[in-house]
Amino acid sequence: MADGMKIVSDRWMLQSRQIVNWGSYGGWHEFRPSMDDTMPVTLLAGASESGKSTLVDAQISLLYPSGTPYNKASNSGRSERNDYTYLRGMIGVSDSENGETPIFLRGRDADGVPQNIWGAIVDTYVNKTDGGLLSCGKFLYLSAGDGQDGLRRRYVTWNRTIDPRLMDQYRDTPFTRSMFEKTYPECTTHANAAAFHASVWQDMGLSADACRLLHKIQSADAPSKLDDIFKQGVLDIPESIRLARETVNDYNRFNENFRSMEDKRARVAILQSIQTRYGEYAKQTSERREYELINPDSEHGGETLSVWACSRMAGEVRAGLPAMQRKVRESQEAIDRAKQRVGELNTRVDAIKERIRGIDGGSLQQLGKDLQRVRQDIDEARRQRHAIAERFEQVEYRLPDSEQAWDAKRAILAETFDTYEERLRDANVKFRQLVGERHDRQRDRDILRRDYQRKLAHKTRISDDMDDARTLIMRATGLDASELPYVAELMDVNEQNEQWRLAMNVAYAPIAQTILVDKRHEQGFAAKISAIDPNLMTRRTWRFVDTGMRYDSSSSEGWMSSKLQYREDSPFVGWLKTQTTSPHFDARCVHAIDDSNRSERQVQADGQIKSGDRGFHGSKGLHQVIGFMNEQYLAELKNQLDKAERALNDADRQIEQMSNAISLLQDEHELARIIADMPWNKIDVDGLQEQETRIRKQIERIEGNPELGQLQAELKQLSQQATAENKNQYQAENDLDNAQHAVQAEQSWLDAHGNTDFDDSTLSSMVSNLLADAYDSCFGASVHAQDRPKLIAGLFDHENETPFHTRVLRNISRIARTRIQEINARANQLRADTERIMDDYLKNHSTDDNTVMASVEDYRYFLDELDELNMLVTRAATDEEYANSVKKLYMSFQQLNRALRTDEENIKEQLNRINSMLKEQQFGPRGGRLSLDVTFSPTERQFETSLSRILSKLEDWTRNATNNPTETRKAFNNCETFINGLNNELEKIHDANGIKEYGARNLDPRVRSSFYAIVHHNNAPDERISSTGGKSGGALQELTSFVYGAALIYLLGGDLTAHPTYTTLFLDEALIKADGRYTERALTVLPRLGFQIIVSAPESKTAEILNVSNRAYVAYKDPTTGNSYLQELDSATIAQNETQPTTNEKQHTTNRTPVRNHNKK
Repeated sequence: MADGMKIVSDRWMLQSRQIVNWGSYGGWHEFRPSMDDTMPVTLLAGASESGKSTLVDAQISLLYPSGTPYNKASNSGRSERNDYTYLRGMIGVSDSENGETPIFLRGRDADGVPQNIWGAIVDTYVNKTDGGLLSCGKFLYLSAGDGQDGLRRRYVTWNRTIDPRLMDQYRDTPFTRSMFEKTYPECTTHANAAAFHASVWQDMGLSADACRLLHKIQSADAPSKLDDIFKQGVLDIPESIRLARETVNDYNRFNENFRSMEDKRARVAILQSIQTRYGEYAKQTSERREYELINPDSEHGGETLSVWACSRMAGEVRAGLPAMQRKVRESQEAIDRAKQRVGELNTRVDAIKERIRGIDGGSLQQLGKDLQRVRQDIDEARRQRHAIAERFEQVEYRLPDSEQAWDAKRAILAETFDTYEERLRDANVKFRQLVGERHDRQRDRDILRRDYQRKLAHKTRISDDMDDARTLIMRATGLDASELPYVAELMDVNEQNEQWRLAMNVAYAPIAQTILVDKRHEQGFAAKISAIDPNLMTRRTWRFVDTGMRYDSSSSEGWMSSKLQYREDSPFVGWLKTQTTSPHFDARCVHAIDDSNRSERQVQADGQIKSGDRGFHGSKGLHQVIGFMNEQYLAELKNQLDKAERALNDADRQIEQMSNAISLLQDEHELARIIADMPWNKIDVDGLQEQETRIRKQIERIEGNPELGQLQAELKQLSQQATAENKNQYQAENDLDNAQHAVQAEQSWLDAHGNTDFDDSTLSSMVSNLLADAYDSCFGASVHAQDRPKLIAGLFDHENETPFHTRVLRNISRIARTRIQEINARANQLRADTERIMDDYLKNHSTDDNTVMASVEDYRYFLDELDELNMLVTRAATDEEYANSVKKLYMSFQQLNRALRTDEENIKEQLNRINSMLKEQQFGPRGGRLSLDVTFSPTERQFETSLSRILSKLEDWTRNATNNPTETRKAFNNCETFINGLNNELEKIHDANGIKEYGARNLDPRVRSSFYAIVHHNNAPDERISSTGGKSGGALQELTSFVYGAALIYLLGGDLTAHPTYTTLFLDEALIKADGRYTERALTVLPRLGFQIIVSAPESKTAEILNVSNRAYVAYKDPTTGNSYLQELDSATIAQNETQPTTNEKQHTTNRTPVRNHNKK
């Protein structure tokens, strides 16, 4: 700006306010406030409900944003005010049968007939800078009988004075744009309130924020504290809240998008799995239909199999029959040849035998027979000797080596026959006794093993039946073991007092096996227990304990309770300590019972107890169940188990030894029986071998004749040839017999079964292959192809055996049935799998079609669902999308971090600009200069740390891992913690105490701010003034006025000129507290800052205000009609009229003009 130049701004001041049919003001009324150049202060006085607030509310309806609430005074005790009720002139409600009914001044004639109503609010402003004029009006029209929804609004601006009364000529029809343009030439009409406000605000320098503060000032509850003035009327919603909300929305959008994509992919994967399983199911179903043609369990299928099998076998038999007929012919020819050859060989053999008999006289033949016999005897003796030797070894004897020793051993063994039965009976009795003892030891070992394993697994010392009983109770009540502890499981002796364990188990035995139950579960507990079969559970006791109660207990040194430790984390421990320390269960630990002490319960380490005149001793059968599970206890259990194992092994060894002794006794008896009548020569191999040697030497001597040797060689050769030919003949005869039987059988079989034929084309290749494989398997790998017809014809069937062709049919039927069963099982399993996946899909992914079932019959729905999803983008979020999301979030976090700092700086900047406007204004009686300042409490460390941590992580990601998909997804997931923190902050935001979007301490510097003022003096120390006290009432009132004025100048664009562009302020007297000594000082502040002041106050509090006012109005209400009106008065008149007005109504109607056809109800 050049030197000497000065910015001159507009200064719009209210010249007049005209209202027509507004609230209790019927007809036309005009209010003209003071426009004095130095002290434009106007007093608007009147009694309660006389119409002061109604006039002020016209300001709200005309100039302020839509939805701005009317002053509380205007709503006091009545229903909510709005344009409709103000136009109708609602003055109260009446009670009727249908509830409360509003009472209106206008809208119906004297007879109750609905009538048209119109009304208006017209403000005329003068620009004090250049003399310009601006009229702005709001016209309301309600057709006869219409409700609130039928209210029509029209907005008009004009650079001349608008007289609203001129529109009365159009009262019979709703107002139109042309009506206004005709009545107010060159005026501007506006379609709605937003356009109207935009025009007026631009002309007069108003804004939504300025209107908000103006509304605060004119309300009866206008804030007077610095904090409230700035937070409610001056400060904007901080940028950090917007950024936080956008950041959270971005994250939620990204996350939802990623989740949606993953969800779609998961759904597609499930649906594809359904598609795959259903495809397999459909394939199995198709195969099942094909195999149904050969289902042996159906009439048609069984017939098909029978025809197929017979046709197949008949084909084989028919093809093999010619070959078997050739075999008959060939076998007969072979027989004839063999017979001829055998005859020839026999003739030659007989001739050679005759020549041999002439040489040896026939002895060689006899010696040959003798040699053959003795060799057989040797083989038999060797076999017998080996068997007898094994028998001797079984009874640990040696086989005798001579006839004398053999006879002696036979005699000894014969003597054992008489005592055998008695000895065997005694041995068996002993054996059964040992078996019984072993059974007992095994039972003991098994009980110890189960007990050890159970206690090891459950970490408890309680017995098996205690554990079983609790398990039944758990199943019946739904509680777990930790909620049903035995007393025994919650206590133990201290390690240094282990010698008192038996004493502890004896002393607390009465309660050790009691189950503890939280009293919260008592209701309904008995009914649940009744579901347990009493025959299945040993009798148990439980006790309900109030775990919420505080229990006091203490143990005395030397008593059993002082030697205990408890499971301190149990909710029952308090109650348990009271029991273990009670005289009823606790006992003094003594080395020896004091018989004379009857007052105390005593216990010895060996478990003997004396209580009063009774005593107890003995621990046999006592289950020591009290205590915790520790290594020492487990070691004791393991030692018991090992001892039982050793005892069982000893029993096994004794049984084995006794079994061996019985076997030895039986073997000895069997040996005696076998050799009783067996002579020595039956096993004398050596003697028989000597006899063989003698015979063989005789034969060698005879065979030494050369001629005889030659003849025997010829005889041997001829004999061999004859034998071979005999075999040939026999084989040929056998082949002939077999071939003849085969031909006969095959022909007979064909006659009976060969008249069937089957068309293989009626079956699928899959079914045909199965039948072919099943048919081939009936023959086995060892059956040659040429033998299969004979097998089919039944040649190999045994007596009473099922015919082969029947067995073939059965086998094929069995294989077909098995295959069909396999297909059915597979199809059923695939159907179950498919429907299980369908069910999971329907449960996790809701469908709009509630008729869809998890059934293969509804497969089309799932296929359609898959097709629809496949048409969408059913892909995983790309690495690039994740990276872009992280980058966007990182940028948002950085912006938020900057905003958290700049939001505080912006508040301070606003204060600096306001202070620049105050520096030329005097404050207080000593003419000081006022400045405003603010302090901020710090944000929470956890919030700062969370923000710093995520920024650091994302910075590391930016530098090192943007191309790493795994780290990128990890970086995105890392954002969740801070986002949740932001969400928590945003959830605290609400409109509170007139402050918009307030409450997020870590995001909103308004929450952390505290405002104060400093008065600077030239010749005195500065003064600090806060909103909460420390200064006189006058100083605080003057401070309030200064702050409001400065804030408004700032909001009204006066930060460069130090003057407002819009000057009209409506004040409620409550704002200046109506303290007579300071009212004048407080009211003079705002005009000095360039404002036009209109103060609304009751008549009883007008004297002090009038001292600084140069114009005054009084609002009156006629009690008979309910109508309000205004009168401009001088100070003398005000003094005379502090009560109700005179009855001369004409005296007070200078500013009221009736408008026709608007009658009260």
